[in-house]
Amino acid sequence: MRLELATEKDNLELCQFYQEFSIPGPMDLKPNRYSDFSAPYRLIGNEERTFVLRSLKNNKIQAFGTFIFRDVAVDGKVVKIALAKDLRVANNRSAIIEWSQHFLPALKQVHEKYGAQHVFSTINMEDPTALNTFVRPRNMRRPIPRYYLYRKFNLVSLHGKYPWAPKPIAGLRIREGSAATEGALIDYLIRRSSYRPFATIFDENSFRQKLQQLKGMKISDFLIAFDSLDNVVGCLAPWSGSGIQDYIPIQYSLLAHNFRQALKFFWLLGMTRRLAKPVASTAVEQPLKFRYLTNLYVDNEDIFESLVWRAWEKANKDEFLLYSQVEQDYRISPPLSWISAKTSHALYSVVSPDQEFPEFLNPSISLNPEIEPYLIL
Repeated sequence: MRLELATEKDNLELCQFYQEFSIPGPMDLKPNRYSDFSAPYRLIGNEERTFVLRSLKNNKIQAFGTFIFRDVAVDGKVVKIALAKDLRVANNRSAIIEWSQHFLPALKQVHEKYGAQHVFSTINMEDPTALNTFVRPRNMRRPIPRYYLYRKFNLVSLHGKYPWAPKPIAGLRIREGSAATEGALIDYLIRRSSYRPFATIFDENSFRQKLQQLKGMKISDFLIAFDSLDNVVGCLAPWSGSGIQDYIPIQYSLLAHNFRQALKFFWLLGMTRRLAKPVASTAVEQPLKFRYLTNLYVDNEDIFESLVWRAWEKANKDEFLLYSQVEQDYRISPPLSWISAKTSHALYSVVSPDQEFPEFLNPSISLNPEIEPYLIL
């Protein structure tokens, strides 16, 4: 087998190979990128490189992995990092063995040729295959990358609210973003991002670049919370990735099935929004409909719930809300008055055997890294 960099002509073949793999969890999800394989990567970083492993016999793809490069702020300095995503290997022994031999040279290129100081990867903690392959203890003498845990976090979904859910704080004014509020919003994001390692907003230009990367997002999509003194005290920006990468439920676990049925019942009472039916029961592919809560910063829990309430009203009537929460970030824990679910994930630092242990792996517990929800799936 040979390792090569993917080009534009590989687009359709990569889409087809990628969609052969489901995302495991309480619901098995089939990702659908339609006809643009790299579209989700352009939301995340400045550039990306996909390494493809091909068979010498039939020239078919046997494995691939993508590295997305982005500029982030760490300790007041802007550095270049890479996010390793979507490692997919065909279910045969030769492909697995060959990929393990080629992954280290690819990782070396990411550091030396493309200038990434650190490499990260997110792992679904409910995927036993990923855990056994990358994380579980093994013979440390083998020439394979080391995965070091940096932060655990949850992907939280909000599906409805109970009748007793508190209404938004009366003294809090929530406005949509506009030219008049843009300056205050940018100042708030830069100030709050300084307390988040690997934040992507560190000046006005980085804010505009991030806004441009999220296809279709406008300044008016931001919901900004102001206190009585007209100071910004929180913000978020609901955004839909529909049409770029959709997720189709193939089947639900028993627990997830019961949760879906409960949502259907409470939907009749006007409390919740329903989940799509699985392919296993209908033979029809219906994607999940939801909005990511991006650029999420709040000063306290009550402000968060008030912003969520407004985002819920602004979303379409068949969409739920999805956001990421680092385990120590209690200000954005799912409100008890809302009907929610969560899946466990973790952010790992990927290190070559000959690299030194990164210093940031012993961080202050008060500093939670920026993890946008659209980075995870």
